[in-house]
Amino acid sequence: MTDVRYSQDNGIALLELNRPEVLNAIRVQTYTDLIGALQQADSDDNVMVIVLTGSERAFSAGNDLSDLLPGGDLHAVKEGVAGIFHTLAALTKPLIVAQEGVAVGIGANLLLHADLAYAGKSTRYALPFAKIGVTSEGACSVMLSEAIGPKAAADLLYTGRFFSAEEALGWGLLNAVTDDGEALAAALNTAAALCKNSQGSIRAIKQLSRAEGHVQRVDEAVDREMRLFADLLQTQETQMRMRAALSRK
Repeated sequence: MTDVRYSQDNGIALLELNRPEVLNAIRVQTYTDLIGALQQADSDDNVMVIVLTGSERAFSAGNDLSDLLPGGDLHAVKEGVAGIFHTLAALTKPLIVAQEGVAVGIGANLLLHADLAYAGKSTRYALPFAKIGVTSEGACSVMLSEAIGPKAAADLLYTGRFFSAEEALGWGLLNAVTDDGEALAAALNTAAALCKNSQGSIRAIKQLSRAEGHVQRVDEAVDREMRLFADLLQTQETQMRMRAALSRK
C-alpha cells in the first residue's frame, strides 16, 4: 500500500490516509489501498475495531480532481468509488473516523458510513459537488437527508458551503468535537473501550442497525450517482469548473 498506512495493535486496526502533500486527496490508488485495508481489517480475527484517520494537517481534500480531467481513467474512478462504498456498507466491525483540518467531498461523506466519529474543533467540511459541476457520491444523495433532514441536506449540497465541526455535531454526524489534534486520541480511547465488550454482541448490534438490504441500497444509489456524475463530467462547463478549482489550489 502506498496511499494508506496500516497498523494493528491490541485489537485495533489503524488506517491512515497518506498523501499529505495534497491534503490526502483520494486518487484511484488511494481507493484501491483503502478497500484492501478495510477488507484486511474486517477479515482479521485479531482486529475488533477499525479506526480511519488522515495524516498530518488534513483528513482529506476529497477526490483528486486531476483524475477527472481528460486523460484520467474515469472507469477506474467509478470502480474505486463503487468499491469503497460497497466495502464500507458491508463492514461487519465498528468503524471509527477521526478527522482534523479539512474533510471535503468523500472526506465528509464518510461520516454517513462510520459508526462513530470525532473531529478537532477547527475541522471544516464541504460537499462542493455543485460548485465543480458534478453530482453527490457515496450514497450521499439518499443518506444525507435521512441523517440530517432534507432542508439541511439541500443547503449543504446545493450551496457547497463549508460547515463546521460544531454544525456536524449538532446534526448527529459526530459523537464529539475535541481540541484540535485530539480527535485520533478520542477515537482510539473509544476503540479500546469497545475492545473490552463482547465482539459478537457489537457485530450483531451493527448488523441490526442497518436496514434490510443496506448493502444493495448503497450499491444502487452509488451506481445512479456515478452514471449522472459521468454524464456531467463530459460537459464543457464541468471541465472548466474543475480546471478553475485546480488552479486555485
